[in-house]
Amino acid sequence: MDLGAIDVGAADTASLIGLGVLALIALAVLLLVGKLFAKLVIVAVIVVLGVAVWNQRAELADCPRTCSCSFFGYQLEIAQPTVDGLCQDVVSRIRAAVD
Repeated sequence: MDLGAIDVGAADTASLIGLGVLALIALAVLLLVGKLFAKLVIVAVIVVLGVAVWNQRAELADCPRTCSCSFFGYQLEIAQPTVDGLCQDVVSRIRAAVD
């Protein structure tokens, strides 16, 4: 599955929406599920998913510095022309120094 058409901004927005949805699901579980053990297990799974999404979102901030963007292992495009130009300039300088 190629997600190359998704840019960094879209992935950042999607991750925020995902975190909001996870928070709403956790709230619904706390209100609707009766058994304490089931509540704890389901909320723990939701918290783990939330931490994973938050971690991936934090890694998106490194994209301009590393010129490589991925979200859960899928490569993303750097859509901003300025950042893309800077990344290409950095890569060309590194290649020139190696050659």
